Amino acid sequence: MERRVGVEHLDLFLSDSNLEEGITQVVKSVRPEWPEINIKLKVFTDGITNRLIGVYLEKNPNDMVLIRVYGEKTELFIDRKQELRNMRTMYKSGLIPPFYCSFNNGICYGYSPGVVLDEDMVRDPIISSLISEMMARMHTIKPQVSRCHEAKDCAHEPEPSLFRGLRKFLDLIPCALRDTQQDKRFKKFIPKKENLLLEVNFLENSLRKLSSPIVFSHNDLLLKNIVFSAEKRAVTFIDFEYADYNYQAFDIANHFCEFAGVDTFNPSLYPNKEFQFRWLRHYLEAWFALKTRSLVANSIERPSIDKEVETLYHQVNQFAMASHMCWGLWAIVQAEHSTIHFDYLGYSIQRLREYYKLKDEFLINDDIYH
Repeated sequence: MERRVGVEHLDLFLSDSNLEEGITQVVKSVRPEWPEINIKLKVFTDGITNRLIGVYLEKNPNDMVLIRVYGEKTELFIDRKQELRNMRTMYKSGLIPPFYCSFNNGICYGYSPGVVLDEDMVRDPIISSLISEMMARMHTIKPQVSRCHEAKDCAHEPEPSLFRGLRKFLDLIPCALRDTQQDKRFKKFIPKKENLLLEVNFLENSLRKLSSPIVFSHNDLLLKNIVFSAEKRAVTFIDFEYADYNYQAFDIANHFCEFAGVDTFNPSLYPNKEFQFRWLRHYLEAWFALKTRSLVANSIERPSIDKEVETLYHQVNQFAMASHMCWGLWAIVQAEHSTIHFDYLGYSIQRLREYYKLKDEFLINDDIYH
């Protein structure tokens, strides 16, 4: 049966007190033929921004719809309307399952059968090649966005979201955390806000000079946001909350930084030069293949792939600094507002520590990972 792809909005707020009842109402809207008595729930626990619940019939677990309940106060730094536009565009491009509906504090969308990646799977040659190809595809689509480089003329190149996002996180960082014990750690291990602003300014001055292309980016390609289907020999990206136009090298660097994991953050798992060169070559081959018509139409000679790999490698490893800064700031905001049980402050300390480590290497070598 062909499933209806909804664009409707349900005037419904899901909370702990009405979670099952609210889920039932959402499911009745998108799967009215499902008998309520046979509906089962699966709670996914890997997210550290939102709560995710899978809903399915007892005899057909692969025909699942996902209900994501937004985390507390995430609307402060996530454009939810933009997220819905992104999901519809990605679905029309054949890159993700359908979006069904939204409600006041969440969305309902299609399920991608498969398994989410772990620290070993992401290094598998087949899976890593699929990821690089999928990222190249995503980087060549042009979704509708709410912001343009020039507010009055959207024909200009879109503005990258990186530094706008960093400053938004900075603005949301409080002077003190409400939890007394957390606040002691916060004041002991987190640099002062004015010092963090200096670091953001340093990043902007340094990274803009690299002239990385601006593309539509996922911006949060951690391991749990990639689903691998062995049956289809394919990967699917999920959770487009932070998707926006951004620097190509940032999106790739951010993915590489996520090799370290989240619950147990291990920066030594960052991919080495050999892995990166193989990954980046595969990415650029896919990227150039997708852009071939444009290159031919404009009589542009494609640069040497070896030179391009080398250039992108150096860009990516400098943008890794921005990834650590981004999620370090994000985690401070989450430490103050999120109700999800996770040591956000400890995660922030780890990410900022990596930022300063890479910055020191950058300043010493005038580049990193030669």
